[in-house]
Parts: sequence; structure tokens; C-alpha cells
Amino acid sequence: MNPYRKGANFERKVKRLFEEKGFTVVRSAGSKSEADLLIKELSLSVQCKALKSFSGYRHMEESDALVVKANYKKPLIILPLEKFLEVVKR
Repeated sequence: MNPYRKGANFERKVKRLFEEKGFTVVRSAGSKSEADLLIKELSLSVQCKALKSFSGYRHMEESDALVVKANYKKPLIILPLEKFLEVVKR
């Protein structure tokens, strides 16, 4: 599967997961915009990346979330999409 198709399929999957939880989602298909998805109710722009590998998984192990920070950058929180949807729909 070519990288564009892999990424587009992943974007559609993430969009569907949000919609199943009742969110309104706009996908900017085929564009090179700053975000792949916009979650209207949360005013949240989402960039989707389907990577061959990502070492963050091994750091999470038994945790619900991972906070990472690169030098001179803001901290990021990484958590499974299902956990995020659970948290925001409370």
C-alpha cells in the first residue's frame, strides 16, 4: 500500500471513531493543510500519522498516557485514542 493511501485510510478510521462517539468531524482530504481533521465540538485540530514504527509505545507499557518533551518544545501528551474519547466524553 502506498504511503498516501495508508495515511488517508488512517484519517478515515480516526474520523469514524470520533463520529461514533457523537463528534462532528471535518476531514481536509488531499490537502497539505496544518491538520487532517477538525473536531468541531472540541475546537481541536488533529494531525494523523500512520508510521512504520514509533518508539513511544514501549514507554507507555502499563500507563494510560505518556507525556514527552523535546528540547525547547512544549510537552505533548500521548494516549490511546479510545482513552482520549473516554476522557472527553465524561
